[in-house]
This record gives sequence, C-alpha cells and structure tokens, in this order.
Amino acid sequence: MRSARLALALAIACAVVPAAPAQLKKAPSPEGVWEFKTVELYDSCTISGQMEIRREGDKDSKRYDCTFRAVQACTRGVTRTIHTHQSCSATQAGSQVNIVSKVDKIVSTDPADLMRDMFARYTPDNFNVAINPRGDEMTGMFESQGEAPVTFRRKQELVS
Repeated sequence: MRSARLALALAIACAVVPAAPAQLKKAPSPEGVWEFKTVELYDSCTISGQMEIRREGDKDSKRYDCTFRAVQACTRGVTRTIHTHQSCSATQAGSQVNIVSKVDKIVSTDPADLMRDMFARYTPDNFNVAINPRGDEMTGMFESQGEAPVTFRRKQELVS
C-alpha cells in the first residue's frame, strides 16, 4: 500500500513539474507588422487595416509605438468607407497588449461629402488584445464608438 502511494505521488510530481516552466514562459513580443479585422459592429461596419508596432527603448521594454492605416467599411447606412491614418502607443503586461490610438489623418470617405467634418467626428480605434503563445495572432476587443471582437494576424514576410 505504501509503495502504491509513493508511486502515485511520483507520477503526480512528474506530471506537474514539466508544466511549471511552461507557465513561466515569457509572452512573445507584439513587435512587427500585423493585419487586423473586427467582426461586424452594431452599425453594419467592420474596421480593418495594417499596423506596425515598434519597441520603445531596450529589448526588455514593454512599451511600444505604432502606426496604422484603417478602413471602416459599412454595408448599410450613408457611410460606405472611411480611410484613416492613426498613431498609437501600446503597453504589454504578460500576454495582454493594450493599444491606445490617435487619429492623425482622415484620408478619404465614401461618399466624399462626409469628409468635411469627419476629423472632428471620427473616434480613434483602440484595442485590448492578448497575444497567443506562438506570437502570430492577437485576439480581443476593438473599442471606439462601438465595441467588437478583433483578430490581429502577424504579416509574414515573403522569402525568395
């Protein structure tokens, strides 16, 4: 009976020990180029685009600068598309990445007459996402005038 308990204790210890280093593994960096897209928001619009995230400071820093181009595309209502250039800052805590943006430029709108006061009305596109262990995808929430799930996928460089 005692040897059975000892064997069980050893089996449990062996099963638990390999998991401990995996739990302590450092989350991947969000540094790089990403493509993103939301699911459809309440107003029948999606937000998509491409973002470049660059580390601020040394290699251990968890603060980042970023820039992105976004397109709001709508299937109903007056607005069809809004193209923007935005700058942002991102902070990383473990696998969580928080991105806070600022609208730099409204590039174009469809219909064109919406352009007149769009800079004053367009709300920056913010994101609260988690990076996966492989470092090739971030998922979470888009937060602006509305909220919606968003997925970021790391853009892969073509190798020739």
